Amino acid sequence: MRKLSPTKAISHALNSVWSYRQVAVRIAFAWLPVLLLCGIAEVYLAPPAVAVDEIPSVPPVQIATFLISLVATSSMAVSWQRFILLDELGRGLRLDGSVIRYALYTLLLIAAAVVPTAILLALALLAPSASVLALPAVILIGGIVTRLSVRFPAIALGDRSFTFSDAWKASVGNFWQCLGVFMLSWAITLGGLFVLILISSGLGQLNPMLGDLAITVGVILMQLFYAIFNASVFTSLYGYFVEKREF
Repeated sequence: MRKLSPTKAISHALNSVWSYRQVAVRIAFAWLPVLLLCGIAEVYLAPPAVAVDEIPSVPPVQIATFLISLVATSSMAVSWQRFILLDELGRGLRLDGSVIRYALYTLLLIAAAVVPTAILLALALLAPSASVLALPAVILIGGIVTRLSVRFPAIALGDRSFTFSDAWKASVGNFWQCLGVFMLSWAITLGGLFVLILISSGLGQLNPMLGDLAITVGVILMQLFYAIFNASVFTSLYGYFVEKREF
């Protein structure tokens, strides 16, 4: 049984992004104006903060921007994965059946991860003693989601026969390795967020509006990078487990 190396998988994904950075920029920046409009809409159309005794709700503008962002990241992922696996270079904003299916299955996987995570966090609040188990359980969910995510490049390729069950079988015996991939991926993301917060805080000391602008634009740029990087990780896993490639 082949054993995945998490560091090699992440290194391979990062190397793909760097080696083909011009293509990555071309794919990602096609969606930049759309995501900028979403960011502006959330800033200027979001309702005022609720009082402490009020039950919070999700504003419609946030639901709309989330769905648009989901389609945008799915479009970037499909374009990137088809470029890496098929050497296909699309043009402009990609919106087709593969993108819609990619977005729908991404939403399904997000729900599958968020629901048990929310239950665990609620139990931790109700019973503080259970909080010791909450964090490890959430991390384990990340490992499960990573194994299931092996399916996404197949969706990008238009392969409807490759299911989540097939993705799970393809990565059998590599749960802890996939968990390692998940942890390394999030470490890179959190590191980027930490740097962004430091920069925006520094600029905010000079000018609050400049700090707000920096955090808004920075988050969007990080979203673009993570969409391509995440797609690269899934492509690396798909290539290793399904196509039996080596890094």
